[in-house]
Amino acid sequence: MDLLQIEHYQSELQTTYPGAQIKIAPDQREMVTELSGERAIAIAIIERSQPNVHTEITETYRVLRGSLLMARAGMGFVLHMCDSITITPGQIHHAQALGEPAWIEVLCEPAWRADNHFVLA
Repeated sequence: MDLLQIEHYQSELQTTYPGAQIKIAPDQREMVTELSGERAIAIAIIERSQPNVHTEITETYRVLRGSLLMARAGMGFVLHMCDSITITPGQIHHAQALGEPAWIEVLCEPAWRADNHFVLA
């Protein structure tokens, strides 16, 4: 995402989810807005994510806007608005938007933790 897109998405996220914490990936291709704690719900805006794995966290992605190519455990999926996919512990996964960055609701159980997120770049 370019700087104008990032600023636009940040503004929209701050308006829609006031007080939520917004994090931007170092490569600026993914933005995450954390909405709650124990059963973490986040909104991710994904241009492209890096392959990663979790050993204890189950993630469920639901597409809110756009379309997404999703790789999970060696299989590929195309997700459109309202489609969802669940990623269980140990499944390597990554995603890439088709066209404009895709907006994804992410439910993590238990809550996402940095010490349980392993990037496989």
